[in-house]
Amino acid sequence: MDLIKRYIYAVTQKLSESQRTEIEKELHGLIEDMLEDRGAHVETATNQEVEQVLLELGPPEEMAARYRGRERYLIGPGLIDSYKSVLRIVLYSLGILLSFAYIVDFFTSSEPAGELLIEYFVSLLNGEIQAFVWVTVIFAYLEYRGTKQVPKDAWKPYDLPIIPDPATQIKPIEPVLGIIFSLLFFVLFTFSIDLISVYRWDESLVAIPVFAQAAFAKYLPLIWILTAIGILQDIIKLIARKWTPQVVVVRVVFNIASVIGAIILLSDTTIWNPTFMDQLVQAGTLTPGNEAYDVVNSIWDRAREGLIYVIVIIAVIDTASVIMKLFRSKEGKTVLTK
Repeated sequence: MDLIKRYIYAVTQKLSESQRTEIEKELHGLIEDMLEDRGAHVETATNQEVEQVLLELGPPEEMAARYRGRERYLIGPGLIDSYKSVLRIVLYSLGILLSFAYIVDFFTSSEPAGELLIEYFVSLLNGEIQAFVWVTVIFAYLEYRGTKQVPKDAWKPYDLPIIPDPATQIKPIEPVLGIIFSLLFFVLFTFSIDLISVYRWDESLVAIPVFAQAAFAKYLPLIWILTAIGILQDIIKLIARKWTPQVVVVRVVFNIASVIGAIILLSDTTIWNPTFMDQLVQAGTLTPGNEAYDVVNSIWDRAREGLIYVIVIIAVIDTASVIMKLFRSKEGKTVLTK
């Protein structure tokens, strides 16, 4: 029966993944026994009989708490598996990205190798500590929010959430890739903004930076905030595994924040390398007066405005897409009967 499946699903989602299969079987057997005590069978029981059994068992939160045994957690069993997975993804990805940035700096920078190595280890230690704190705080907050949610009315079995339709579920790979992209954004714009350059090989590798690193430094807090929001929304997606109003709201907030951040950042003319075209000429990449120079110069002049338009369009398309997914999820509910 659908109502029994929904109840078992609601209970097991609040437990660690290692417990879910065993407790699912145990709960199903318990409900079947309780129905048989009432002279009913699980396949032929009426909705009223199933509802009475579920009311006797109590809300899913309380049933899950009985299986857990104790209630005081910084990060409880329902989130601990996701926490460990996200922490591994963040720490490993951050280490790999910082290492890659160091390798590129080693071959392109004129700084002594010893200084670069010290900077790498300092950046790695600082980044890994920050990542650990960010992820832990986010999950602790989500745990706190979950434990503080108290229903206004008495719990009813028909309040149980439906089991997500596979078509509206979020595949784990999507938020994982999102977290990795957020970390790439963080590493690139925090530690290695000079890697965003035009490269030319002329006896040695010549890098012509797109941005002025010194002017860009004042926007680091904005970069960190956008990274935190991006990781938060991907963590929520990884936990929810389906498109809910809360997940969509966080996604829309992230898109709005990204657009606002892009407008603030890209509209500041001081962050762009003021000698970019001159450096291209000095490197022998372009020659003033020819057609290629005029084309590149035109693109460079319009780059700021063009990037803003691109980011706005992507954000609008993504927002419309997730809202449509939410509508499909809601339409799926209407086909379910009590």
